[in-house]
Amino acid sequence: MSQDIALVALAAVGVVLALFGLAFFIRPRWFFSWLKGTLALFLIGAGAYVALLALDLRHYQSLDSMQTIATIGVSKTGPQAWRVRLERTEQPPLEVVIRGDQWQVDARIIRLAGPLNWLGVKPAYRLERLSGRYVSLEQERSGQRTVHPLGEESWFDTWVLDQSFGLPFVEAVYGNATFMPLRDGAIFDVRLSSTGLVALPGNEQAREAMEEWFPQAG
Repeated sequence: MSQDIALVALAAVGVVLALFGLAFFIRPRWFFSWLKGTLALFLIGAGAYVALLALDLRHYQSLDSMQTIATIGVSKTGPQAWRVRLERTEQPPLEVVIRGDQWQVDARIIRLAGPLNWLGVKPAYRLERLSGRYVSLEQERSGQRTVHPLGEESWFDTWVLDQSFGLPFVEAVYGNATFMPLRDGAIFDVRLSSTGLVALPGNEQAREAMEEWFPQAG
């Protein structure tokens, strides 16, 4: 089942549950017991919740397995200043300025659990932000920080609500790639699994930067 069909099925379940609950109010004779009224309210709430969940997941991309979700290209524009080009699947490229010595991408990951998992909705992700970092602790504290948001705002934010209150049948996970070195001409591949992000070198400049940086960092 494709992700689009699975999301439509998820939304349909929510609508059916909500309509079934509303039927109790349309037929007053069904209100002879407190149990039926309670059931009606439960169905309306459950249906609305599932439908809103499906609506919010439209802002996320489906995740099959470990896959490349973005490419990072770096070009130097000045001392500790870099132009970073972010290319994402099914979205226009984004160019931003990053200050510092390293870059990092953060992402949100949502997995459905329990009965909702039976609908076949795959884990979904959304890139959250792209940021820079200085190696020097003094610069990190006092230097110009650069953080660029990448996600779209949603009035019903499943990820935030689950982090704050623990929504039923939802698992919200925060993933980030290890800070990677900024190097003129370097290209990195950002890959994602259902557990987190990893950045890998995409060309020789990126490989050389990583070989120089990580032994030095250790």
